Order: sequence, then C-alpha cells, then structure tokens
Amino acid sequence: MKHLFKLLLLSILILASAPATGYAGPLEAYDEAYELSITSGASMASYHDRAGELATRYLEQDGWQIAHYVQPHNKAGARFLVAKKDGLLGKTVYIVAIVGTENLNDMKFNLKADKVYFGGSTFEEFAANAALKNISTDQPQVHKGFNEFTQSGLTAKLSDSSGPSLRFTDLLNSDNDYILYLTGHSLGGAAATIAGARLIDIGIPPDKLKVITFGAPAVGNPAFAAKYQPILDLTRVVISGDPVTGVLQTLAGGYKQFGREIKWELPATTHDDPHKLTSYVDLALKNYYDERKKALLAGAELAKPRISKEAITEPVYIAPLKNNLPPALKNEYRYMSEALRDETRRIIPNFVTADKNSDDWRENALAAGCRWAIVPEVSALQVKQERHTYYITLTQTIYDVSTGTATDLTIYSTGTYNLTPLEAFIHAFKGSSSALVDALRRTSTNPDI
Repeated sequence: MKHLFKLLLLSILILASAPATGYAGPLEAYDEAYELSITSGASMASYHDRAGELATRYLEQDGWQIAHYVQPHNKAGARFLVAKKDGLLGKTVYIVAIVGTENLNDMKFNLKADKVYFGGSTFEEFAANAALKNISTDQPQVHKGFNEFTQSGLTAKLSDSSGPSLRFTDLLNSDNDYILYLTGHSLGGAAATIAGARLIDIGIPPDKLKVITFGAPAVGNPAFAAKYQPILDLTRVVISGDPVTGVLQTLAGGYKQFGREIKWELPATTHDDPHKLTSYVDLALKNYYDERKKALLAGAELAKPRISKEAITEPVYIAPLKNNLPPALKNEYRYMSEALRDETRRIIPNFVTADKNSDDWRENALAAGCRWAIVPEVSALQVKQERHTYYITLTQTIYDVSTGTATDLTIYSTGTYNLTPLEAFIHAFKGSSSALVDALRRTSTNPDI
C-alpha cells in the first residue's frame, strides 16, 4: 500500500491519456486538436502569473476541477496543477501540467546539464540509481537538473486547502476507466517526459498514459530514447525557430529527442518569440478551430458545450462579428469569430445568427422572432513604438428589435503585452460575458429569460 500511495502521489506530477495512432480522418484529427488545445491551456494555467490565472478560470468555467500544488516554504522545485473532468469520451480525464522556467531557482535546474543514470521500479530506486557514478553511455541517462526537478514533485503540497484535493490515490484506487495526461512547457515538458517514463517503470499501463510537451528540450541520451520510444506515448509540439528544443544537443551533446513531433509555424505579423507559451497556446487554439471546422463539414457529431448556470434561455439574435481590425491582424478575424461563437453558446445557448455577414441585422432578427439583438464589433489599436502590441477591444451593442434602438452597451479592452491578439480577444469577451448577461436582464421585462 505504501508503494501504491507513493506511485499515486508522484503521478500528481504526471498526466496521460490513452495513446492514439494514425490520425487518418477528420474526427481523429479533431480529437487530437482538442487534446493539444486543452493541454496547452493547462500548461498555461500551471504558471502563477496573469495568463495562468486566466487560464485556470477558463478551465474551471469549462467544467474542470483544478488543484494547484506548490513547494513548501517557497523551496525550489516542481509546481504543477492537477485537473479532472468526468464524461469526456465516456471516461474520467486527468491532466497534470507542470510549470516551466518561472524564476531563477528554476533556471538552476536547467543549468545542471550533466547526465545521471535513469532506472528503477520504485521512487527510492530511481533516487539511488541517479547517484551512481561512472555509468556506461549504453545505459539510459537523463539530464541531472531535469531529473531533480521531477523528483521534487514528491514534496509539493496543495496550495489552497479550501479547494479540491485531486490526488492520484483516488484515481487508481477507485476508477480504472480513465485517461491520464502529462504535459508542460519548456522545463515543465522535460519533467513531464521523465515523469512519464518513471510511471511506466513503476507500473502504470502505457495505454493509459500520454505525454504532450510544448517547446521542451531533449531530456536523455540515445539509450534513454531507444528504451522509451516504443513504450511511452510522447507527442512533442515544436514551433519552428524555438531554440530550446535543440539547445542541449548543440551545447552539451549526447542528448536525443524522441517521440512524435508536430511542427508549427509562427506568423511573423503577430508574434516575435517562438518559445513563449502564449505562442503555443495561440497556435493550438487555431489548430483546434481549423480541425473542428473540417470535422463538422465531414458530418461529425461533436460534444455540446458546457452551458453557464447564468445563461440567458430566450433566443437572442447575434449579428456576425464586425471586423475593424488593421491589415496586420486580418488573419485573426476568423478565429476570433469562432471563439466568440463558442462563448455565446455558453451564455446564450438558444442564440440565432445569420450564415453570412449582413448589415441588415434587424430584418434577420425580426424574421427569427427575437426580441433582442446583439451586434458585436472587434477593433485593435496598435501601441506606438511597440512591435506586435495592440489593445484589442470588443464592443457589443444590445438592440430592441421592435424599435431598432440601442438599449445597452458593453465594451472590454485587453492589451497583448503578455497575450496574443486571439488570447486577448478571448479574455475580452469572457471578461464581458457577465456584464452582457446582466445588461440583457436589465433590458428585459422578464427577469427569468
């Protein structure tokens, strides 16, 4: 039992899902795009900054239970979140997202580039074997600092005792029908890879474990890669030009990447740093919207969105998003439209809209029998002397359809200092959703709409 408890405790530092191979059709490609989107979002939520707080909030809105784990007394070491959601694909899904390099203490782990022996069937054996000297390069070896960072996950504590306590003891003791994901960005992705290999050696079935990393460096030598390539379901997402993914092979030598690689390109008009997690999240979201569209065109039936408890039940006409973006952001518009439609489904599930852009929103709203119409508009103001920095503004005007007069207005603006334009837009409409619902209730004679 002690062994099982420790296994589950470190599993807190890990996450995985049943392996999927041969993404041949639109539905399979959509499923993978959803995985990449949700794990990149969880990776962002693991950080303790503004973007992390926003990502945590949005995951919770989508029905995920979230528990954050930190090192006691602010000691150096792994911090991570555990996320749980029931009912996806008929299973319980767990995600462990490990924070990447967040402070100077984390940087110290990155700099310990010597290799240590990797092997064992218990956590004690892994620690003892890592201390062995003069190990042949024919044996699996991993980056010393990454290994220490992963090992430190055993000492992490729940950051908020009033929140949910998600532990893998609960998972393994009560439910065998689950999917477990390990994920992380940069250093967090390296730790997720090492943790996944450990879990397999300790006894977690490989078909229940999946590792997805974003911008992660290589973690081990060729012997390590050869051993775990056949048994660890590892997907590495890499943006072209990200220097971190190849730094150890170039500077230290003796390291080798493995697993399936997905390579994305970064648009030069809106991004300037291929290693930023926000860049990975942005591209994951766009990939999700692209693959979802293909799946829908192929006739796939996709899961319904989670509806807010405060949702407006009366049908409301939603005009297509008005586009006042500058030319540099023209490719962002279609993704912003998709994102806005998703949020609208969450707060106004019975909304009505037109198939194409039309200025005659009132005629369409009257034909649909709606009392209220909302006309959304997106604009962007570039910050002077700041490259790729904008204030993204979403304006939503509520109209009385019978008279055509405006009855209320919500405006929300977000800067792209630490977000991409699409992420800033998502924050803008999520930030204004409650105000929009309140405004609709204020204008209606029926408070229960």
